[in-house]
Order: sequence, then C-alpha cells, then structure tokens
Amino acid sequence: MILIERLPTSMPAPGSSADPVVLTWEERAKTRQRVTTQSGRDVAIKLPTGTRLPPGTLLFLGGDFHIQVVAAEEDAWLIRPPDSVTLVRVAHEIGNRHFPIEIGDGWVAVRYDHTLAELWERLGVAAERVRRPFLSDQRPSHHH
Repeated sequence: MILIERLPTSMPAPGSSADPVVLTWEERAKTRQRVTTQSGRDVAIKLPTGTRLPPGTLLFLGGDFHIQVVAAEEDAWLIRPPDSVTLVRVAHEIGNRHFPIEIGDGWVAVRYDHTLAELWERLGVAAERVRRPFLSDQRPSHHH
C-alpha cells in the first residue's frame, strides 16, 4: 500500500514509467480514498481537505515509476447551441439546478442526468449523450 499524504514537488526522473490512476470528476475532489493504479498498485490518498486532483496531478514518485491522475471517461451531455445567447441560457439553466458545468468554445458539458432531457427539450437545444472526461473545476455539491 502506498500512502500519499502530500503531493510531490519534483518531477519524475527521465525514464520513469507512468502508472496512471483513473478518477472520475467526483473522485478527483476526494481527499481521502483508496484507489488502484492501472498496473494494480494499491494507493491510500490522505491529503489536506480542499486539495484538488486535476488530470495530470503527480501523486507519487517511486524509484522507476510515478503515479499520475488521469480523468475517467464519464457519461455526459454535450450541448453545442447554435448561438451565444442560447449558450448562455443553457449554462444559466444548468447552474440554476446546481449541476457542475464545463464550458468550452461554443459548447457546454454537464455530467449525465436523465432529468436534464426535459430541459433540453424545453430550451429547444440538441444535447448529445457522450462518454468523455468531465473537467469542470467546480467542487461537487451535495445537491445531486
């Protein structure tokens, strides 16, 4: 078991092999959890409250390997509104429901929730259900 109580401050040595730990958006906000790397290493994360683990975060430096966070693919709604006014309306409606949102250039994404299908219909926007990493930097709230 590898115990991680603080994040490394140096970079991996040349030739160090990456052993990714794939985490969902919610898992990347947890400061205390047990995870398993892709090669099967058991890891206990006990970081200070409020620590974020965005994709690419270096968790551990071993002699010849390092453990790094990778964003898991999750079910999400991807909405590409036809214009900026509709984009703002969609983002506003998602925010009103306290869902975290990822905003890109001409698109928004929100983690999949079947109750949002009615919203897309009401707003008259096409929403596509996709599998992709969800990269909102908002903290999970416990509304949903």
